[in-house]
Amino acid sequence: MNKKIISLLLVLSTLFALASCGGKGDDETTEPESYVLPTKIIEADISLPYTSSDSLVAYTVKGSLNGDLIPIMYESLFTPTDDGKGMPLVAKNGEINGTKVTVNLKTNVKFSNGTVLTAKHVKASFDKAKSNAFYNHSLKNISSVSVKGNNTLVFNLYNPDPMALNILDFPIILTSDKNTYGSGKYVLKYLDDTAYLQVNSHHRDYKKSWHKQIALYDMSGISGPIYPFKANEISVYKQDLSDGNYVNLSAFTVAENTNNLVYVGINSNWAGSITSIDWVRQAINIGISRSSVTASSYLGQGNTVITPFKSDYYQLNTENLAGVNGEVEKAIGIMERNGYTTVNADGVRTNGSNSLKLSILVCSENQYKVTVAEAVKKSLEELGFGVTITEKKTSEEFINALKEGHFGLYIGEAQLTSNCDLSEFFSEKGSLNYGISPEFYADFDAYKKGTDSTMTFVEAFSTEVPFIPLYYRKTVISVNPNITGPKNGNNVYADIGEWTVQKDK
Repeated sequence: MNKKIISLLLVLSTLFALASCGGKGDDETTEPESYVLPTKIIEADISLPYTSSDSLVAYTVKGSLNGDLIPIMYESLFTPTDDGKGMPLVAKNGEINGTKVTVNLKTNVKFSNGTVLTAKHVKASFDKAKSNAFYNHSLKNISSVSVKGNNTLVFNLYNPDPMALNILDFPIILTSDKNTYGSGKYVLKYLDDTAYLQVNSHHRDYKKSWHKQIALYDMSGISGPIYPFKANEISVYKQDLSDGNYVNLSAFTVAENTNNLVYVGINSNWAGSITSIDWVRQAINIGISRSSVTASSYLGQGNTVITPFKSDYYQLNTENLAGVNGEVEKAIGIMERNGYTTVNADGVRTNGSNSLKLSILVCSENQYKVTVAEAVKKSLEELGFGVTITEKKTSEEFINALKEGHFGLYIGEAQLTSNCDLSEFFSEKGSLNYGISPEFYADFDAYKKGTDSTMTFVEAFSTEVPFIPLYYRKTVISVNPNITGPKNGNNVYADIGEWTVQKDK
């Protein structure tokens, strides 16, 4: 990979040794001119995409392109993990006790200007995060935070939350001299108007950063990533698949986990659909092959789940729940016990007078969601359901159809918080409560308030089946083949300082 070099040519200064005026006569000679050679300011093997049309400062950034760079410059208390426990970053540890979360800080953390990071800085950053559109939703369960000395904070919750450490991922900042500082591994710098990242010499892992500088390539006004990636102007490019498009840039790709849950919505409220019958929902939930659906949609980029929670969640015990491959015999057994013992010429189960027919509503703006619908259709047909797919061309038409309530199943995607808050599904004003019986709200409320355990809620969920979780989808990141080090996970840039680059010969 060609080395990306941005150099600042310093003004050549000429130093003259002046002849002495006294005592040495004409034999005194003038010293030869001495020059200061140009100094390389950026010598970077790694180049990341950004846009100059957006901020690169925490709490003022708007888009995801620059937002992906924020954790490189600004650390948080914890990094969210799929098990829900959170990985300490600036925090030394954290303890959840009912509605109180106590966090102790590491004592060797400094901002990039050398200032020691203390609990007061965390408190000030939390206050800023609570008023920030990106973070306020995930922090809504935190009522207040108090500071105990320099290195301890107590977060007070409205309701108990076993995943509370996962949401303490807001950037910790120091605002001083009209500048904003973070404690991340890299610092934003500018050469004239060109932005780049310089290693933070005050970071505790400073010596582990092999790349002292990382270049930033401005994607403003560029229609797509093909040219900059192929021309080695950018080393990586993330595609989150949310628009249904994917550009194959490299044979080397890694996947980054998201909190985007892809699911099958079920209408429990419309008597015109068989999905209003509880045993039908249970048969679908047990029999559907989630693994097949995951493999055949969204480029196969998904972590399959059988509950609304990620499969690694530490409070889950899925031993007695349905398997991800589908339990066809159990599902057929449920249908036969309820009178649907025969299969007609169309391959649909019937009780002699009624057949198990239903429709799947999907928005075709994103073709990946159509592939989800097709995969679900195929899995249900193997169980003996007659299935049709109804496509809506726009999101507006799709939402209007959901509001009308005349559907059986629909393909949905929810961007959840790091603590898997399901309130939008199970509340009267929730934006995702389509087709869900209000009677189930009480089960969720008991879980949310800590009255019921996680597994009590999960068991009630599998009985009622308000919707069918399929998988948490991933984003795809194309990587220049000369680079090694990027790994699948929750933050691909986490170890960027340790990536290695095979140099051009």
